[in-house]
Amino acid sequence: MGREGPHYLGHRKRLRERFRQGGKSSLRDDELLELLLGYALPRGDTKPLAKELMARSGSLRGVFDESCEGLEEAKGMGGYASTLVRLVKECMSRCLAPVAAEAAEALDNPGAVLRHLQAEIGGEKTEHFMLLCLNPAGRLIHTEVLARGTVDMAHVYPREVFKTALLKGASALILIHNHPSGSITPSSHDEKLTRALTQLGEGLGVTVHDHIIITRDQAYSIRLGRAIP
Repeated sequence: MGREGPHYLGHRKRLRERFRQGGKSSLRDDELLELLLGYALPRGDTKPLAKELMARSGSLRGVFDESCEGLEEAKGMGGYASTLVRLVKECMSRCLAPVAAEAAEALDNPGAVLRHLQAEIGGEKTEHFMLLCLNPAGRLIHTEVLARGTVDMAHVYPREVFKTALLKGASALILIHNHPSGSITPSSHDEKLTRALTQLGEGLGVTVHDHIIITRDQAYSIRLGRAIP
C-alpha cells in the first residue's frame, strides 16, 4: 500500500464522481452496486463482491430481491452490507407506495397499483398475501401484508382479512399475492379464495374489487380473467 492508499479508493472516488455528474446512466449495474457496497465496506475492494452478487442473482434487480441471509452467502458480504442492500430496497418500495394523504388517484383500477406492488412483493422468494383497503371514494387508506408463506402457499384467514378491513374503515379491498415461480396463472385455490372473500364481503358491505397475482414483471387480474399491463 502506497502513500495514496489502496488502489480501490481512487477507483471508488472516480465512480462516485461519475455518478454525481451523470447519475445512474453513467455507471453499469455492477458499478452501481460496487459503489453502494463501499458505504458498508469502506476498507475493502467491493468490485469483486459486486460482480459475484450480480453473477449469483443474475441482475441488479435480483440482488435487491435477495434476503439478508441469501446475500450473506457471498464471501465478504456481512451483516452491514446485506442490511444496506435491503434497506435501499425497502426505501424504494416505500417511495413507490401510494400515499393516502396526497389524495392519489383512485385505486379501483388494477393497473394503478402495479408499480408499487411489484416493488413491494413481486420479487419475494416466498408467497406474500397483501391487502389494500380503500375508502368509498376509492382512495387508499391502508396497506398490509397479512400472510407470508412458502414458495407456493401463503395461508390466508378470511376473518383476518375482514377484521383488518373493518378496523380500518374500508369499504372496498384489493387482494394481492405474488407467485415466486414466475407464473401468473391462478391456481384453483386462488380462485376459490377469491369467490369466498367476495361473498363474505358482500354480507359485510365491503366490496372486493379484485384479486391480483403478481411477479416481478407480470400481473394477472382474477376479476378480469387476464394478464394486465
